[in-house]
Amino acid sequence: MALHCAATLVLVPAGGPVEGVAGSGALVAEELAPGTDVVDALQALADVHRGERVVVPVTGDQVAAALEHLGRTHAPVGSGGVVRLEVGDDGWALLTGE
Repeated sequence: MALHCAATLVLVPAGGPVEGVAGSGALVAEELAPGTDVVDALQALADVHRGERVVVPVTGDQVAAALEHLGRTHAPVGSGGVVRLEVGDDGWALLTGE
C-alpha cells in the first residue's frame, strides 16, 4: 500500500462481468448496497486501497451520485459501461481511456 497514492476505482454496472475489466491484479469489491452513501463508500474503498485498482459494481444511480460529487452530469464511459475514477488525498478525478 502506497501511503500517498490515489486508488483507481473502476465502476462497472452491477450484475455485469467484473473479472478482467481493470486488468490483471485488480481487486474486486462487493456491490454497493442500495441506499449507500456512494461518496463515503468510494472514498473509504480508496483510502484502504491506495495505489491499487479496484473494480466496484454499482447501479446507474450510484454512478450519477459519484458524478454529481465531481460536479458532472456525464462521464467518459468505456466499453461495457465502465467509468474510471482516481480517488486520493487531492480529491477525485475522472480518467479517460480504457
